[in-house]
Amino acid sequence: MDTSELTSLAAFQDLPPAELDWLANNGYEVRLEVGDYFSRQNDPQTRFYVVIDGELQITRSFQGREIVLGTTPRGIMGGETALLNGEPTNVTSRAILPARLLVLDPPEFFLTFANCPVFGTRVFQVATQRTLGWASTLKQQEKMAALGKLSAGLAHELNNPAAAARRTARSLRESLTGLQHSTLQLHDLDLSRPVLEKMESLQSQALEQSALAPILPPLERSDREEKLIAWLEAPPPDGAGIAAAWELAPAFVSAGVTLEQLRDWAGELPAEALAPVLQWLNETLCAAEMMAEIEESTRRISDLVGAVKEYTYMDQAVFQEVDIHKGLDNTLTVLGYKLKKINVIREYDPNLPCVLARGSDLNQVWTNLIDNAIDALNEEGTIWLITRCENDYVMVEVADDGPGIPEEVKPHLFEPFFTTKEVGIGTGLGLDISYRIVSQHNGSIEAQSNPGRTRFIVRLPVNQPESNHDGG
Repeated sequence: MDTSELTSLAAFQDLPPAELDWLANNGYEVRLEVGDYFSRQNDPQTRFYVVIDGELQITRSFQGREIVLGTTPRGIMGGETALLNGEPTNVTSRAILPARLLVLDPPEFFLTFANCPVFGTRVFQVATQRTLGWASTLKQQEKMAALGKLSAGLAHELNNPAAAARRTARSLRESLTGLQHSTLQLHDLDLSRPVLEKMESLQSQALEQSALAPILPPLERSDREEKLIAWLEAPPPDGAGIAAAWELAPAFVSAGVTLEQLRDWAGELPAEALAPVLQWLNETLCAAEMMAEIEESTRRISDLVGAVKEYTYMDQAVFQEVDIHKGLDNTLTVLGYKLKKINVIREYDPNLPCVLARGSDLNQVWTNLIDNAIDALNEEGTIWLITRCENDYVMVEVADDGPGIPEEVKPHLFEPFFTTKEVGIGTGLGLDISYRIVSQHNGSIEAQSNPGRTRFIVRLPVNQPESNHDGG
């Protein structure tokens, strides 16, 4: 497809030429006549599209009626929400004018976030807006009369991972430029085939370590970085002779690469290739880390939408083994922008067993409790995340050293839609949904509060009755 045709459309305006070329080369054209279907509700073959010419009508079946949600005119995209949620197509799209579409299949769609970060940001923005629109539709259809009270908070929570992905996408674009520069430097060295194969092996090793590397305590991380910087800056043969070593050390430490490994690599590479190879590995690790952040942000959007869906429809999701610590850490990552001046202390039981549960539900509980603690601290203070095993139960405590909960508020904490916050502040889902989720898991949740120490304590059975394993 000619990229000059795409630049006239709203979805593609002001995109970098490289992104336009990538989209044109990786997408394909679909033509529809009036009345032709592009997708049908519950169709598992979800595809992303942008209307080049013509217009599609978007409908959804609800209680036996076909409801028109709107149209997708020229220059507007569609299909992104179902793909991001990992669900079948949730609407029917049908041509009401002869139409031409630029279509991306799922593999190419997910690659756009790495190859086309500016366009990927727009996809996240559209997905967020449409999710909010669907929340409004649910309210109008009276599936849950009070959903309108939740939509403003949902907008805030959906915007967090979308904004994080947008920021990471910008950084990823810069990192990819650096990776390209490092690759060209290596190409100029005219390295032999054995050296190239060794580079490929080192890259695979570093990426594998990065995926498994634990989060280090600040002091240990700082010590490791200093050691790596000293060696990277030292001239050969005692080091790598890299001037800007401080730029490389953080990525290597995050990936779990040790000083001993770097020395081993130095012995396996030609002296003239050592510094360029380490630069190249650094850019590779940085790009991989950013892709992981984008993936995590996308997953969080899906989890939030799923939580609202389960609250409304009480989905029969399958129970599975859930790592509580991983869920808590992921929630902290998503809420990281709110934690800049807040000290988070993790007191995790290293022998805590996994629980049989619906993971997305529990993540919503942690989000509500931690977000409430953040708001209570007014951006400064300490939050404790404490876990321990209590016989056949797992205990999770979220505590803060804020001013405490007023006595007149305590009796109403778990009432549906009760909130002391202004519209648009917090998750908007309230403690009631947390109470419901914990109850559905045959657990309990309690609150204890005094000035300087507020505790929300959740207890969950490690195993569930057989009747619950299928979501019953």
